[in-house]
This record gives sequence, C-alpha cells and structure tokens, in this order.
Amino acid sequence: MKTIGIIGGVAWPSTIVYYRTINEEVARRLGGNGLHCAKLVLAQTDFEEVERNQVLGNWERVGELLSVEANKLKAAGADFFIIACNTVHTAMPYIDAKTDLPYIHIVDPAAQTALSKGYKTVGLLGSGYTIKGTYFTGRLRERYGLNVLLPEREHRDNVHNALYKELARGIFLPKTRAKFKAAIEDLVKRGAETIILGCTEFGMLVNEEDCPVPLIDTTIAHARAAVDRALQEN
Repeated sequence: MKTIGIIGGVAWPSTIVYYRTINEEVARRLGGNGLHCAKLVLAQTDFEEVERNQVLGNWERVGELLSVEANKLKAAGADFFIIACNTVHTAMPYIDAKTDLPYIHIVDPAAQTALSKGYKTVGLLGSGYTIKGTYFTGRLRERYGLNVLLPEREHRDNVHNALYKELARGIFLPKTRAKFKAAIEDLVKRGAETIILGCTEFGMLVNEEDCPVPLIDTTIAHARAAVDRALQEN
C-alpha cells in the first residue's frame, strides 16, 4: 500500500471527512477482519493566512505556503499527495514549481465521475474564487469537454459567504442549507444534469435529498481516487 499525503486545514472540517472516507474505503476494499486502515501522513497549514492571501489575490504566496506542507509530506514518506480543498488548486502552478511530489488534482476525479455516468452538462457550486477563476471550469471544459453552468450572482454570493462565515468554521445551519438548495434548483432548471459540489465543505451541508439530480461531491471523489492510487500495484 502506498502512503497518502494530505494537506489539510484548508479548512479543517472537510479534512475530517477526507480522513474518515479514506480509512473507510481502505477497510471496505481490503476486507478481512475490518481492521485495515490507510497508510497516510497529514500536514496542516493555518487557513487564516491562506485566506488572507486569497483575498489579496496573492496566489503565489498561497502556493508557497502549501508547497512547504507538500515537502513535509514527502519527507515523512508520502508517495503522493492530495490537497483537501478546491479553491487553493488555483495556486497549483506555484506548488508544482516548488515540489516534485506527485499529486491528484481535485477536479479530475469529479470530471471523470461525470463522464462515466454520461453527463455532458454540469452545474458547479464553489467559492467565489472557484466560480470566477479557471482552474476548475477551464479544466472541465478543455480537458474533459464538459459544458459548465455557474450560479447566478445572488446564489454565488450566498454560497461564498456561507463558506467563509459558517462552513469553514464548522457551522451548518438549516437556513443556509435552504439557500444552497435554491442555488441547486436554479442550476437544474437551466439544464444541469448533475451538480458538482466544488468545495470540500459543501457535502457536509447538502446531500442527495437536497438535489433533484445526482450530486458529485469533490471531497468523496478525491478521497476515493487517493485510495485507488494507494492500492495500485505499481
């Protein structure tokens, strides 16, 4: 079994989901007495500093902060790493430049899931950085040929504000869930065949019952992809 490296704390609530999902998947796949768990190492950065630089648009600094953690993972024996956050993948070019540890890009497992199920048009929910940027939408369109629908301004603002004021702090409120459901319903009305939860905290707030079409949770898809690689023979 290969050793998985996780950069967490961006923010911490979803890091818990990654840890649980990865270990549950390893136990399920390896069977036996049910005591199998993943070989992994976790490095956590301070999300406050990351978000401060995101607000400033200083993605190079974000990349520097995360590359330090990636290199800690390599030194600790990780064979590859994942970052438990969508938004900071904006800084992947800067991270790439400062570490040679292989990684799984968070967009790829979600896109591959959509294609495997035959979807051509996806609705994307994410932070304001994700919706306005290209690291996610550009990859979906250019690498995977998917049509991407984005939330309208009111829904976009509701989702972004909830993420940083509530979800990243471990706060999950029914009224916020209702706002997410409204954003999802609007995307579905506009033609989305599936909804991609493009933030690792979103799946802690909404689930399949809140969506009239299938959901693709990037957290779960990413974690399962990490287990796939960890259990590969080569």
